[in-house]
Amino acid sequence: MTITLGPLRIDPVAELDHWPFAPADLFPAVTPEHLGEHRGDLDLSITTYLVRTPDQTVLLDAGNGNAKERPVLLAHHQFDAPYLERMAAVGVVPEDVDVVVATHLHPDHCGGFTQLVDGSWDPTFPRARYLIPSEEYAWLQQVHASAPDGGVAGDLARTFEDSVLPVVEAGLVELIDLPYEVTGGITLRAMPGHTTAHLIAELNGGGQHALVSGDVLHHPFQFANLTLAQGGDADPAAAAESRRTLCELAVERDALLLPAHFPVGRITQDGDDFRYRPATPGGA
Repeated sequence: MTITLGPLRIDPVAELDHWPFAPADLFPAVTPEHLGEHRGDLDLSITTYLVRTPDQTVLLDAGNGNAKERPVLLAHHQFDAPYLERMAAVGVVPEDVDVVVATHLHPDHCGGFTQLVDGSWDPTFPRARYLIPSEEYAWLQQVHASAPDGGVAGDLARTFEDSVLPVVEAGLVELIDLPYEVTGGITLRAMPGHTTAHLIAELNGGGQHALVSGDVLHHPFQFANLTLAQGGDADPAAAAESRRTLCELAVERDALLLPAHFPVGRITQDGDDFRYRPATPGGA
């Protein structure tokens, strides 16, 4: 599904179409009321967004990447996904990408910064500027510097080593402060809580709007209770506030929602509550 906002062309590029989780593994406080009629695993995806403007090609989120060693975060471990082939199918090869942004530095959003080439982690997008908020970089750098022996922190340290540090050492990283204008029609805005400096991308063109939301929301049933925390939320209270802020912004701008882990859709408001509906192909 290609989305057009005036001069912007947006192509969702999925790394994984099906990424199943037990509900309690994603949302530790989940209840049957939250789940409603849903039974079984929650089937997420990993979706990134390729945005072509008149003068730049921008990748928003880069996926998990293949061959990453994640012995604790096993859902992120040793992918072998045809992500670059899917990107090529919409007309872009890695050398075409001018800017890479991750909504945050969790493995499934920045792991694709690099790829394994002859035993070395090389930048996947060799011509790109990799834009990382200073606070987000400082957080992951500190995790790595603490030299954790294991656990989730150990896998986050590995993410810094194999996915972030190589692009830093290649001189491709630009540390930024938010808000930040990437180019005409693409602005990065702070939406913290899931991580220290989680961001969203505001897209606009031709009087239309879209929001690349990363992990502000993980699944549509969160719309029924915006306080429901995801297990990876660093600051659950701030994350809940960001979920409401995102919903209010989407309604105010009649913006298309472009999430990382569930389908593109729209948000409507009913009093203090919000509702989500998937976009129909060709009718976004």
